[in-house]
Amino acid sequence: MVDGNWIWRGYSAVDCAIFTLNPDRLKHVREIRDRTQADGVLHYVLQFCTPYQFETGPVEKAVKGDGTPFLRIETDYSMKDVEQLRTRVEAFVEMLRG
Repeated sequence: MVDGNWIWRGYSAVDCAIFTLNPDRLKHVREIRDRTQADGVLHYVLQFCTPYQFETGPVEKAVKGDGTPFLRIETDYSMKDVEQLRTRVEAFVEMLRG
């Protein structure tokens, strides 16, 4: 007999604002930042994904509270904002380099 919980276990392993409790996501963001020795955090938000949009505030507050630079990128997967996003990311990287 197949365990029907395999679907939930699979989805709950995804670090998604819908499937992961906020404190766990914040902990995971910090763990990734520390493990990779990242100089900054880029938080990607899919436009119209309300859980991720709500999540941005607590993530930004936690990361900045630790003294880590933070950039929020929000897009709708279209190509219309590619150059704008490129400029913002390049500026963020330039700021990190000092």
